[in-house]
Amino acid sequence: MNNINDILEFRFSQNSFSEKGKNIVPTHIVNLCQSRISTLNAITEKIGNSMIDEKPTKGIREVYIKFIKISQSNNGFNDKFDKRELRTLTYALTYKEQQENSIFENSNYLQQCFLLLNNNWRDSFISGLLDCYLSNWGSSNKESFNILSNFLTSKIENYKGSRSLFQSLKTNAKFFDKDKGDLDLGVTLAISNKSITEATKFLSLPDHWITYPYFSGVINGYFEKSKNRIETALDDISLVLEKHSNSTKATRTNKLIVSKIICHTASSSEIVQNKVKDIAFKLVGDPGITSIWRPFENANQTEISTINKAREILNEWVTRQFINVFFEKCINDNRRKRFWLQYSKKITAFKVFGPNHIKRILKTDQRISEYVDGRFHSVDSNRDVSAFMFLIGEHKMIEFSDPGYAFYAYKASNSAAPSFDAKYVSSVDNFRDGSMPMLVYRSGYHLHSFSDEGRLSHNDGDMKWEDVFSNWLKRKAGINV
Repeated sequence: MNNINDILEFRFSQNSFSEKGKNIVPTHIVNLCQSRISTLNAITEKIGNSMIDEKPTKGIREVYIKFIKISQSNNGFNDKFDKRELRTLTYALTYKEQQENSIFENSNYLQQCFLLLNNNWRDSFISGLLDCYLSNWGSSNKESFNILSNFLTSKIENYKGSRSLFQSLKTNAKFFDKDKGDLDLGVTLAISNKSITEATKFLSLPDHWITYPYFSGVINGYFEKSKNRIETALDDISLVLEKHSNSTKATRTNKLIVSKIICHTASSSEIVQNKVKDIAFKLVGDPGITSIWRPFENANQTEISTINKAREILNEWVTRQFINVFFEKCINDNRRKRFWLQYSKKITAFKVFGPNHIKRILKTDQRISEYVDGRFHSVDSNRDVSAFMFLIGEHKMIEFSDPGYAFYAYKASNSAAPSFDAKYVSSVDNFRDGSMPMLVYRSGYHLHSFSDEGRLSHNDGDMKWEDVFSNWLKRKAGINV
């Protein structure tokens, strides 16, 4: 039986089709394209492209070893490095092996390297040197950094070629001043109402260089000059910090800039504070974790004070929101909520204890949903009762969600007091002790027999219970608001 190809008299040769396809573009068009490509390559070779040269993917180790051996031999470099090796050498300044110093770490090596480069100078060397300069900005090795700064900035300022990239660097030479160039760039971007995310583009640098230490100062300068419009600048600053830290938390820059933002917005609207809070948790972390908010190494006293103050403010914001949600969702008691909100600034730590279904209820509230996991301790009991444990001064205090129960206060130094870090809690009832004395006794408007530890009920008499609580907090906890 004939197949479909035979019936239709369809004949197809793959080889013939392939050969004919090669000639589908006329030869003169192919030759013209090749000629134009050659012309473009020649122009690029002559004036260079407008971007920083890419870092070599190989050869850095070999050039480093060669340089160190020749340097240690004291025989001179002469013509032992070709053009390609010298360009690679500019990217090898921070490379090191085993016990040997890098070229950058050893000022003698660095000076020899710059003498070699100067004697064989090509403008293309600027790219590698600038990469080293900006990635070592703020280096503790001041001597080597100053040597590099003087050599590189003189080459940029004396550039007389036509390559657009280096012309741009020369125009913006002031932004590479080792003392304040980074801050000046941040201020310039802010004054010009440019986005801080355009910092690398402004200098014609690769986008990924935003991670270099140089841009820490740029971001800081931008923030300081943008304070009067921080609400509109927040998104840009948050985005650039995320890029600068390469999406990792708790970097030096993140911690410092976020802390400054928190302190600056301490009296802003709740909407702004919530936005800043979300940024802080994303870029630094939970203020309840001491290790995350510990000041970075070599921080000065101003920076230490700013970070510590920011952590206190952020912790207060989180505390206020938990108090709001806990007393709304778990107790539905506005009086208790209003009372403890007054003391939110004084609360240095807190945790909610309760059954898992209470945790799920709290996580449905967007105000605190992201922070519940780190501040909730599940108990075995399925009773619809939870406890809010918090630390004020030297006292550990507990409010219970069931309205009929008293408030408890323990000295934080009391080893028998409930623990924030308890691994196992069968029920929040474990935190109550009916044998404890009343924190204060009252007769009409007279208060007497104040105790350091004990309990108080939320019952009004001649005096409102809020006034009784406030008197005890002032007398025994040393807290007055």
